[in-house]
Amino acid sequence: MASMVSKLARAAFATRASPSAVGGLAGGGRRAAAISGSPADALSVSLAEGPKEYPNPPVDENVLKSKEAMWAFYEHWCKFHGISRDRREMARRFKTFSDNARRVHEFNNSNCRGSLAMNRLSDATKEETNIRHGYRRTKK
Repeated sequence: MASMVSKLARAAFATRASPSAVGGLAGGGRRAAAISGSPADALSVSLAEGPKEYPNPPVDENVLKSKEAMWAFYEHWCKFHGISRDRREMARRFKTFSDNARRVHEFNNSNCRGSLAMNRLSDATKEETNIRHGYRRTKK
């Protein structure tokens, strides 16, 4: 059992890149050979990291020019976030979405710190937002 553990430990230390193997000085003051990475190594590293998340679609001046451009951006936004709605529901939420898009654009082009983005809740109605935050309408 002890010999198996020592073999595993030696194998682990042998495959680990030491500072001397990455272009530093090897023992005895001589230069060590640099490790060259192969494309296969880069592929395995990128697959191990998992899928990359892409940022939300940006709001630019072209989107704000007309209702048609805003509608195209809204359709792109729905597809980006995997939201499927019928035309009637999209038309009902379009004003909220376009107001939020204008607000995001104005904030990002101001001198304020930080930035805003259009997330998956950008077309939520006021009632949906209130419910999400835990506000309930009380009857008087």
